[in-house]
Amino acid sequence: MQKNEIGMCRMKNIVLLIGLLITYNSLAQKSYLNYVPKNWKIVSTAKGDLNKDGIEDLVLIIKKTDISNIIKNESLGPKELDTNPREVLIFFKDKSHNYNLVERNSKGFVPSENLVENPCLSDPFDEVSIVNNILIWKFNYWSSCGTYFSSNMTYKFRYQNSNFELIGADYSQFSRSTGEAERMSINFSIKKKEVTTGLNEFGESNPIVEKSSIKIAELYKFKNCDEGTYSEILEF
Repeated sequence: MQKNEIGMCRMKNIVLLIGLLITYNSLAQKSYLNYVPKNWKIVSTAKGDLNKDGIEDLVLIIKKTDISNIIKNESLGPKELDTNPREVLIFFKDKSHNYNLVERNSKGFVPSENLVENPCLSDPFDEVSIVNNILIWKFNYWSSCGTYFSSNMTYKFRYQNSNFELIGADYSQFSRSTGEAERMSINFSIKKKEVTTGLNEFGESNPIVEKSSIKIAELYKFKNCDEGTYSEILEF
């Protein structure tokens, strides 16, 4: 066989291999896209190892795209309110590159971008990430009218006992008029809470730290968390 013919054969094999790899990756991708319903779209993602198997897992936030859920705002705030619901899908990826759905939250833990009952509130969802096998959710509550207070909440979930359980929550708030601020951190695993008051974003702080124990029968499970979880956490 001549050299040019050998070269052509090698080139064909390389092209075939590349094609197989593209097809393989596409099939793996479709394994999670199939869980996104019609008239929904992916709006945010996070990748990282959640179940400590050394394989990169996947978290999707999906949003409905129903135009009828974009309504005119007759009050203060933006002219239109996007009330399309958002859901969370969590996948474990296996050694064969298949994505297996292991958790779904459709209870409004990640709420719609706008709320009819509070039109001045900006989209509270900030980001989702996976760090050291921990699923971290960050929310920012900022209103353009009605209040000077702004707050943040961070939730930390760990996959254990065949569930994503809430092991920690960090809350902070401050007044945009006075700068007065406070922080709260809860470790649900050891049932401890720490509250810091006397802070000020604009001037001198005189922090006072109070530590206490909390009572909780069982850890929050991600699949059961909803918009009300925020208020419940603040009551500890």
